Amino acid sequence: MLKTIYLIFLGLTSGCMVAAGTFAFIAAIGIVPRMAKRTETQRFIRIYEDAIVLGGIWGTTAMFIRYRLPSVPLLLGCYALCTGIFVGVLAMALTEVLNVIPILLRRTRLTKGLPWLILAFALGKVCGSLVYFLVDGFYVL
Repeated sequence: MLKTIYLIFLGLTSGCMVAAGTFAFIAAIGIVPRMAKRTETQRFIRIYEDAIVLGGIWGTTAMFIRYRLPSVPLLLGCYALCTGIFVGVLAMALTEVLNVIPILLRRTRLTKGLPWLILAFALGKVCGSLVYFLVDGFYVL
């Protein structure tokens, strides 16, 4: 019983840390203000931020609760559009982060091993994706 309580506590706290890190990453890059500035919709920034948080909460709970959405083509199309926009904005933010790497290297005076560092990032992503898609039952709860 104590082991189960400990695992529940560990899972919840780990999930909170990952979620906080993700939202901090999105906030630190400044996706929302930049997107609002480019689209000239600065007055809706609070709505954008609320939508990001609610989407994160819904995505997290969707891992544990099997939501059933009605098969309405318009609703599915809106969901697909919103998901695509989020992934696109996050990908654009990641490309902006690449501009931070040269500054980090200068400040840390890292002169050797940069290709190995980038290769390690890439291989880690590839290995994680392969395990996720190829190992049967890896993501099953």
